[in-house]
Amino acid sequence: MAEPEPSGADIGYISVTFERVLDQALNSRRISDALERSAGTLNREQLRTRALRERTAIAAVAAVEYRAYTESKALAAEQTGERDSNGNGNTGGGGLLPVLAVFVPSLSAVAAAVFLVSGLALRAFGGRPYIGAGLLTAGFVAAAVAVGGAVADLACLLVAAAHNRSAVDDGAPAGEDAEVKRAREAWQLALRERGMMPFLLARLDEADTRDHV
Repeated sequence: MAEPEPSGADIGYISVTFERVLDQALNSRRISDALERSAGTLNREQLRTRALRERTAIAAVAAVEYRAYTESKALAAEQTGERDSNGNGNTGGGGLLPVLAVFVPSLSAVAAAVFLVSGLALRAFGGRPYIGAGLLTAGFVAAAVAVGGAVADLACLLVAAAHNRSAVDDGAPAGEDAEVKRAREAWQLALRERGMMPFLLARLDEADTRDHV
């Protein structure tokens, strides 16, 4: 049975991953040492150009791992679709927390403003002092809750941004399934260690041999 043709998105992802793995290889100690030993017969940019020119042959070395990755990703997507269709997803519960995260600081800020203004007004116009003091205390508490909620929201946003940034740097989609992640890492490792590194080292050896003939 014929292998399905990769989509445009898949081709784009393969290309981005290939270039990222190429940069990792070029910046590795093994390639840096080999470049120093070659005494300038080839530089880093020349190696990069040659690797990009031969990307199809290099990527083919890790074809088995890439196929396992795409199959794992398709299976995870199928299982996610089944959970959603059976109503077992967590969209209902997951939607409540962001709403609370937005409304708690907002409502607390409004309450703080009302309590503080009311308390100050009672004090200014000689109203019952104990009521004014109570309203001021309630206002300060509500203000503290609002500030605490805002700080918590900011911390959550920073953590989420850091997580998403590390995922993007690694080429991983946010919320990637554990099995899909393992398959993706196995593919990228095979691409680097069995495809990229041998290709780059072989080009350096060839250039060094020609230089000494």
